[in-house]
Amino acid sequence: MRASAESDVADADVMDPKLKSILEEDERADEGYIFCAACSHVIGHVNDRFEVNGSFEHRFVNPYGFEHHFGCHREAHGCAIVGGPQAADSWFPGFRWRLADCGGCGVHMGWLFERDDAHFFGLILHRIQTG
Repeated sequence: MRASAESDVADADVMDPKLKSILEEDERADEGYIFCAACSHVIGHVNDRFEVNGSFEHRFVNPYGFEHHFGCHREAHGCAIVGGPQAADSWFPGFRWRLADCGGCGVHMGWLFERDDAHFFGLILHRIQTG
């Protein structure tokens, strides 16, 4: 007789194939998500990365002299959008910007850039992690 069911789960060779499949599927479900580096709140998915003006990554300096290194994403559903659209100092002509903060902890994650027919997020690369 076995000491416990835990020993079965720990030993993949004797694990029920159906259970093993379910556990592997759960592990894969976590892959590819983008998380807030501060609190691990889900921000989006790596499949939403795309290029703007021929590049995924961009570096710009704001009017206060701070350099921002960010990547472009179609969506970032885990962000809370703050403030009204601003046209001044936009790094992308024709787009207005709004702040995008983490919906979990409120840390500044980047910006939502929008115009009448399109939008995208610029997420600060050192503020995100992928899983």
